[in-house]
Amino acid sequence: MAGPATQEPLKTQQKCIAIFALLCCFAVLVVLIFSSVDIWGDDEDGITEENCSRDCSIVLVENIPDDVFLPVDGSPHLPLSVAFHTLLDKAKHSVEVVSPVWALNPWDLEAAPSPAKQGQLLFQRLLGLNSRGVKLKIASSLTNSAELKTLAAHNAEVHFVNMTALTRGGLHSSFWIVDRRHIYVGSADMDWRSLSKRKELGVVVYNCSCLALDLHRVFSFYWQLHERDYIPSIWSKRVTALYGRDAALELQLNNSEATAYVSTSPELFCAKDRTRDVDAIHQVIQSAKTFVFISVTDYLPLWSRSFRGTSVTRYWSPIDEMITEAVVLRGVRVRLLISFWKKTHPLTLNFVTSLKSLCMQLHNCSLEVVF
Repeated sequence: MAGPATQEPLKTQQKCIAIFALLCCFAVLVVLIFSSVDIWGDDEDGITEENCSRDCSIVLVENIPDDVFLPVDGSPHLPLSVAFHTLLDKAKHSVEVVSPVWALNPWDLEAAPSPAKQGQLLFQRLLGLNSRGVKLKIASSLTNSAELKTLAAHNAEVHFVNMTALTRGGLHSSFWIVDRRHIYVGSADMDWRSLSKRKELGVVVYNCSCLALDLHRVFSFYWQLHERDYIPSIWSKRVTALYGRDAALELQLNNSEATAYVSTSPELFCAKDRTRDVDAIHQVIQSAKTFVFISVTDYLPLWSRSFRGTSVTRYWSPIDEMITEAVVLRGVRVRLLISFWKKTHPLTLNFVTSLKSLCMQLHNCSLEVVF
């Protein structure tokens, strides 16, 4: 039987072991916090801010509906379908896609109309990436998409972003990243109508790994939210923004000096140093000296939410105020091109009329609106 003399060293030894274990846990926690917790980080293929490419080329891409004829001044912009196929032709290692809609095949139609062929062809090209050894990764808010299931069966990796649980909103982002070198950002979804029936506009930037790396970090943010219903409190350093409103990327675009950065929304989705969309829009409008031309799907400065079972609607003023300040106080010419749908909210006309009334009896004031 151990006496008091032998029990004391034993207790002291146990205390030392416990303290040492606690110190080890604390040290690991500190390291994780100060390294921004790389446990979820995605490999960036050795591309860094120091070795990435800033000598880039940019092309405007668009889709004009088949039944709409527009007079073209100079060379027409690159068709959207051609741009997507060009990006797939360039892909050697990876294609990363974010899209809220996947409807490249008109499943609901017995006989596919001719305009849908571009969507079907693009879908077949995406299916064929696996046979070329190109990895396809997709982030979407769709849980029961037949097309995503088919792509997954061909070794595409598909992650689900539960926007309803995270923000009570929806996913609207639409972009591609190819080989961490080339990017597409624009209005088009992965929908056959975006390649034939709808007016779409976007940009493709080639050989621009600096900008692609920053956009990839937005993709990584979505990717890490796979089937989560909460935003983690600690993130990988590889979702931290590389560039922003106050520290934009300096680069060459078509041999001209330029600056660029990637913004996102909502604020909950803005990782460290990431600029919010509304702040980026404010910077663009505020810096305008002569004109601001705006094309939007909807113009409705209202937001609605459910509170205790009751729908509450509030006026959302930031964009309205930016336009008013530019037109009235700085004499900037503003032109608004707004899509008109069967589902367009009736109050849209009221808000537009209110904006147009700003220039009544003002000489240095120009605000035009076209639907």
